[in-house]
Amino acid sequence: MISQKSFDFKSVVIYIFALSAPLSTTFLDKPNLALLSSLFFCVFLIGLVNKSLKFNNDIVKALLYSYFFVFLFSIIGGYSVSALYSSPEQTNKTISRIITMCLGLSVLIVLGDWLTKVNKEQLKLFIKLSFITTCIFALLGIYQIVANKFNLPFISTRSDVYGTSSSMKESLGFRLTSIAREPNFYSPILFESICLAFALLNRNKFIIFLLITLFLMFKTLSTGVYAHAILFFTLIFVFSRVRKIYKIMIFSILGGGVASFIYMNLDAFWLQYFMTKLQAEVSGSSLRSSVYITVLRTYLDSPYLNLFFGHGLNSLTSFDDFIIGTNSLEFAISNNLYIDFLWDSGVFGLLFFILGVLYVFMALNAVKHNSKAGFSAFMMLLSLLISSLYRSEYTTTHFFWVLANIVVLYCLAKKGPDNDT
Repeated sequence: MISQKSFDFKSVVIYIFALSAPLSTTFLDKPNLALLSSLFFCVFLIGLVNKSLKFNNDIVKALLYSYFFVFLFSIIGGYSVSALYSSPEQTNKTISRIITMCLGLSVLIVLGDWLTKVNKEQLKLFIKLSFITTCIFALLGIYQIVANKFNLPFISTRSDVYGTSSSMKESLGFRLTSIAREPNFYSPILFESICLAFALLNRNKFIIFLLITLFLMFKTLSTGVYAHAILFFTLIFVFSRVRKIYKIMIFSILGGGVASFIYMNLDAFWLQYFMTKLQAEVSGSSLRSSVYITVLRTYLDSPYLNLFFGHGLNSLTSFDDFIIGTNSLEFAISNNLYIDFLWDSGVFGLLFFILGVLYVFMALNAVKHNSKAGFSAFMMLLSLLISSLYRSEYTTTHFFWVLANIVVLYCLAKKGPDNDT
């Protein structure tokens, strides 16, 4: 039996995780990773020595098994092509990825064990701490707007409006990042904050928070954020309980309001910038699209063993070793989680991940109308699936923070309706 002292330590670690895990999107990513790795490995080893680790949460098991098989198949695939690597640094990169994936597995195991020993109030505290973190990002985003306008100090991020004329840069100003490295790093947190706010806030406070968040989304000047918003809110309307006629009315009013805002407040430079970036993505001429196409084409030309088991952990950092007669592209990830899983762990790895997500989707679908927490968990899963189309961070603490919030919200929903969640 685990002691009360150990139990308290585990809860503290979980709460620190709720507050700090999204920092993997910022300049504090390495110190944050070192801190959380030390804490979770320590808790895991204590539980292992005491033989006290246990959990019966079905969706934690589904996530754990699917992630483990991605890890396993990547090891098999990587071993089969290890002789191809021309750089000795690849071994270190592979070891680094193994460590971060083991951290992810330990987070899921510790979380599953923690959930068997806590009450509803402790679950709520985890969600509140997670929401506080997203609010801090939002407040710093607002300050970034003020700092840009009045030339006040702010940390260096990729906020420049790149690839444009000087006049367009002057007109558009900057891309909002908060303290994240770039807009697409901040994008998922914006949507996750909406999910958490829906679970915690009453209607009036939620509407105010939503409007502020929509404004921050607009200020990112990111096609990824805008596409995410369109898909996210469309899916929310599809799966919500609102009657069809009201959905149409709300969607029309919202669409009209957004169109009016754009017409009244935006100049031709913004529209030109957005359309240029969108056209580049769709046509395949952007760097992101070129990476997608090149990685998929090379994957399809791979031996059968690698089609099924992939090319190994972190192998995209040595992608040039797999291509012949192709212009070199400098990247470490494809910025698409599904493509990264396919490349790293093959068809089998991607299939197990999809099966795990499908199980979680069905479990959340069964409770999404039980309470605000249930629908929030469902919303957050949808947001994760969308952000995975343009972000690939399956070894970051932020990724597991999202999974943890989904699981905790699900557990709250299973405990029954609570408007004050």
